[in-house]
Amino acid sequence: QIKLLDALRVICDKHGLIYWIDFGTLLGATRHKGFIPWDDDIDVSMPIADYRKFLKIAQSELPEDIFLQTSKTDKNYKQCFSKLCDRNSTFLHDNETGEELYHQGIYMDIFPSVIYPRMPFSLRKILLYFTVRSRANAVISRKNVFINYSIYLVCKFFWLLFSPFKSNNVAQTVEDNGYYYAIPQAYIYPLIELEFEGKLYPAPNKVHEYLSLMYGEYTQTPPVEMRISRAKAILFDMPCKFQRTLNKR
Repeated sequence: QIKLLDALRVICDKHGLIYWIDFGTLLGATRHKGFIPWDDDIDVSMPIADYRKFLKIAQSELPEDIFLQTSKTDKNYKQCFSKLCDRNSTFLHDNETGEELYHQGIYMDIFPSVIYPRMPFSLRKILLYFTVRSRANAVISRKNVFINYSIYLVCKFFWLLFSPFKSNNVAQTVEDNGYYYAIPQAYIYPLIELEFEGKLYPAPNKVHEYLSLMYGEYTQTPPVEMRISRAKAILFDMPCKFQRTLNKR
């Protein structure tokens, strides 16, 4: 996975794009100087403008053994963020069989970071709750599609209604923000560098405040029973079914 992160870094450095390690990767860098032992991916965030530029550039500049996974490059991929996937491996989550029709290589997540509108915390949390769940049910799980998609559209209307009132807080897109958080930009910029697996990568400058807002008491490792990996199988030298199909074309 470090290969994936370094591939992203090469492109971002070349084109002056901003990114930072985030979520479990930021927590791992702070607490372990590398991967959380039971974590199974890398997370980075990018400002939405840089994220869009990266998606335009990446397909032509990534190494041949890395696949850029978006809803455009993989029609069965339904998330609102992107992934870089290793073409020569397979990574199965505990709810997957390996027969799914989307890319399942070892991966890293790339999240667009957007400015949130100014609104009361309780309203933001309620809106995020229904936005995340209604879209997931309608688009990913395909449960009660009409009802859930209708709820999602109502939520999007309220986000649009508040959009002129900008705050100083950012987070991943409202469709993916299951933590219901928004981070003050002062916690992020200017970026610093943190060690992760023996290398330095961009990170938010107020790491303690950032992680405390995200996770609460983050310095203590969780009890053993909560150290759970989501991986069912990781095959380092076996391309996933989706990649094998691409290879035949």
